[in-house]
Amino acid sequence: MVPYTAKVVDVEATKRAMEVARKDVPLLYRVDAQATLRSKKKLAELISFSDRARLQVGVVPYFSTSWVSLDLQIYLRACSEKTLRQIEVSAGKLVSRSNIAPTDFRDRQVWELARLRAENQYNSFSQKLTEIRADYRRAQLSLEPVFTNGTKSILGLSEPEWQQTRSLSHKALIEILAGGLVPGLPAEMRLNRIRDRKAITASPESLIVAEVILDRALFPNLKPDHLATEQMTTQVVKSVEPQIITLAAGTILVKAGDRLGEREFAFLDTLGLTQRRLNITAISLVLVGVAGGMFVVWLAIAYGSKWLKMRLRLPDLATIAVVAIGVTITGVTLGGNLGLAALPFIPLAAAGMILGSFYGNRVATLSTLILGFWLWLGIELTATAYLPIILGAIVAAVFTNRPQTRSQLAMIGLLVAAVQAISYLILASFSGNLVTLAIIYYATGGLISSMVALGAIPYLEQLSYYPTPIRLAELANLDRPLLRRLVTEAPGTFQHTLFVANLAEAGARELGADTALVRTGTLYHDVGKTLKPEYFIENQMGQSNPHDLMDDPWHSATIIKEHVSGGLKLAQKYRLPLLLQAFIPEHQGTIAISYFYYKAKEKLPEVHEDEFRYPGPIPQSRETAIVMLADACEAALRSLGNDTSLEQSVEMVNRIFQKRWDDRQLLDSELTQSDLERLAPVFIRVWQQHNHGRIKYPALVQKLDPTGSAIPERADPTKTEFRAEVAATGKLQAPL
Repeated sequence: MVPYTAKVVDVEATKRAMEVARKDVPLLYRVDAQATLRSKKKLAELISFSDRARLQVGVVPYFSTSWVSLDLQIYLRACSEKTLRQIEVSAGKLVSRSNIAPTDFRDRQVWELARLRAENQYNSFSQKLTEIRADYRRAQLSLEPVFTNGTKSILGLSEPEWQQTRSLSHKALIEILAGGLVPGLPAEMRLNRIRDRKAITASPESLIVAEVILDRALFPNLKPDHLATEQMTTQVVKSVEPQIITLAAGTILVKAGDRLGEREFAFLDTLGLTQRRLNITAISLVLVGVAGGMFVVWLAIAYGSKWLKMRLRLPDLATIAVVAIGVTITGVTLGGNLGLAALPFIPLAAAGMILGSFYGNRVATLSTLILGFWLWLGIELTATAYLPIILGAIVAAVFTNRPQTRSQLAMIGLLVAAVQAISYLILASFSGNLVTLAIIYYATGGLISSMVALGAIPYLEQLSYYPTPIRLAELANLDRPLLRRLVTEAPGTFQHTLFVANLAEAGARELGADTALVRTGTLYHDVGKTLKPEYFIENQMGQSNPHDLMDDPWHSATIIKEHVSGGLKLAQKYRLPLLLQAFIPEHQGTIAISYFYYKAKEKLPEVHEDEFRYPGPIPQSRETAIVMLADACEAALRSLGNDTSLEQSVEMVNRIFQKRWDDRQLLDSELTQSDLERLAPVFIRVWQQHNHGRIKYPALVQKLDPTGSAIPERADPTKTEFRAEVAATGKLQAPL
């Protein structure tokens, strides 16, 4: 019951008034200048085409009018063969005739042909008439594909009538287009627009021809202006005054047990008779969704390497959280506050592109589905409005699987735009709520999502543990400061690094690992050797070995191990991503520096092997494990001579693999024995391609290079055998 008399806004009545005002707004049009030019060009083409056809039939009269009257000449060139034969038969049967031509046109046809026969002129007339009729038929056939009707009228006009029709057609077209021609105008109304032109005041035959030509030449020159219409509609709706009603004191608004409608609730709320409380159901649903999402994230952490093909770490969870929060806030702001008009611009697809660039399509698809569910809870959306966004986001997530270039993301943005626009078109057509301008909005939303992803990824790369392949490609550029330092200060190590990178990349491709990550990680795995390059044999270039002068295996081992700790410090100084930093310690794991261990054992038999082991950790991913194996095989394969058999090289690689397996270096990497069996032939193939034999031309080379350095020396069997044994057993291995 209303406690006091008050004036309140009738919400439902106001909405009805707004809806009526919205429907009363006419569709606005704008002039399409291109259509106007197109119509003028078409008219000129049709008239020129008709000119050529009229020229083909020739100019009347074809014969002297004293022989055959003009109207009969025009009639005979266009009549059917049957009609012509009937006239000729009738003329042949006419025996007696008067000297005065009949007034009836049909009788006069027979009379004139009979006169030609009597004067022996018919044969020449008939031959000429046959040629005229053939020309006329050809001209008529050329016009028929363009003009479905009116061809006889075009060819039948006299030259003065045709010139008048040409001029009047131009004037009529300009007058019609000035008044505007909308698309979809019914044929009858279109014809009336043409006939109503004051410029067309010629003969009936000229009018028919003008109608035919103008009907073919005119194109609608008014286009619907949806944006202007929407702006006018918004202004009109805003100008609708709220519908105020007076509620008298004591009026019963609702009865106990009745269901409140929007109108009644608005009345009660205005009168201060409502009490607002939390929507426990909605909050519970959101909590369930959040809890479910967190549970999925926990599964990704615990079992990610099995299904997601990677382990998510805390930086990755932070990255996913930033993307989710950003998209959620944007979605609620656009969809909740700005209404359905802004809904197509929610960058949900950007989340799929961003997460797919970092973690692949599986993480992206899973996160997009969860995030899409949260948005659905937070915004009241219809299926027609929201499904295109969900479909576009899923397409973005599925097709974004760590793309190698930015152009791939741009192309995915185009695909999302097409999916969102087409899916909205289909859904809206079925529901009957199609808004043409919204198709453009949904397509634009897909493009904006790709722009958001491309703009956000460089910033998120500073937060995520996993760099994108695009970032990895940038870091693999040899002009990067740390790599340039490796090239100039430790050239031997750099050559070693390139060969290891070739081996590791081929192995990663064979096992389906991340090849971009493996190659970039390999380039940085030995950067610590730039600190003391002369202590590593590949950089000594024939100079004396400092370790021999030092003769202290403990100190030598410490220097060798420092290329790991020092490499990590360099990587941190140059701000390498954490994932790349992992290659520096994990490529050595906790293996023993066997060469110096056995030298120390010769001096102190009770020395413990742990003193000569790298600090680790052992490889934590397939990628770092592949680099470890490639690094171990590089020295052994490089030590082999050109005459080494394939069986010997395979046996050596397998023995190295088994050594790392038995030493439990691959325990956390998820590499299996079957993976190792697949890696071995790949490493051998790359080694063979890199170390293929060459034909020797000693005499020629001696002439070109008297020093003999260009002639490959045969490998010392003793040296080869020694190094092969060391590489296979891990004992007495020279430091690399």
